[in-house]
Amino acid sequence: MDASTAALREPPDFGTDEFPNGLVNVTNACNLACTHCFVFREDNPNAPRDKMDDATMLHQLTVLRDRHKIRSMFFMGGEPMIRRELVLKAVDLFERSTIVTNGTYGIPSVPGHVVSVSLDGPEALNDPIRGEGVFRRVKEAVHARARRDGTTVILQMIVTAENEAGVEDFIEEVRDWPIEGVAFGFYVPTKDDTSSLAWPTLKDRDAAVRRVIALKEKHPALIKSHVETLGMMRSDRALDHTGERGENCPLITSTLCLYLGEGGDFERPFCCYGNDVDCARCGSYLVFNAAYHSQRGETDPTRWVR
Repeated sequence: MDASTAALREPPDFGTDEFPNGLVNVTNACNLACTHCFVFREDNPNAPRDKMDDATMLHQLTVLRDRHKIRSMFFMGGEPMIRRELVLKAVDLFERSTIVTNGTYGIPSVPGHVVSVSLDGPEALNDPIRGEGVFRRVKEAVHARARRDGTTVILQMIVTAENEAGVEDFIEEVRDWPIEGVAFGFYVPTKDDTSSLAWPTLKDRDAAVRRVIALKEKHPALIKSHVETLGMMRSDRALDHTGERGENCPLITSTLCLYLGEGGDFERPFCCYGNDVDCARCGSYLVFNAAYHSQRGETDPTRWVR
């Protein structure tokens, strides 16, 4: 430790395991209130008052990177671009970084890294989830980006039981936008989730999975999700890769998830989607993509989340 970092508090002890991938919520503040957001669930550390200053966070991320051999990092929130200056410094601490943003603060330029912009269907379906006018604001931001700056920009749609009927219209709307692709994930419910967002069973979700597979086959270059990965999410196969309680989940063992907890200290939740997730109905594309690449014998876990 040199003089410049001597006064900065150290990160918690998360053991000595190696985690090639990481996810960090850099803030618990957000300018939106999306109905399906997993960060702001009751059982998760997410109080907006809990903050960590920029210098401390950069120091702790560096320490954790070196301690756990983290090479790939997802920057999330809240809305990470509320702390734009911090995030733009932090992305270069890692070989591969992804900023997951709602796009309302513009599209950051991070050459060599990824910006994942969240939208949840065409305007008529997105705005009831994310807020009135959000779709148009994001569209304007995406079209205003510097297309050839070396930043990979993708759109990410979380498919729920409420918006699944809009996946085809969404692709028709965004297919000519200045982006490098579109990714799909599925809603991750809590254990007792009976909301209109969740499918009661995996079998009830199968039709939505088939719709996304059909879109991938129709737009193979635009949609970045693998058909094989999507197929693993079907009801007759999904539990093989998650387990009832996460016992088969490859993401839990390969990813260090960092939430901002009490007093602004990092806490590690049960999984990246929080403490009360229903693993038996998991819809995380990252989980199934990690399983897909692992089964193929690919030994670099940083590529499992791409």
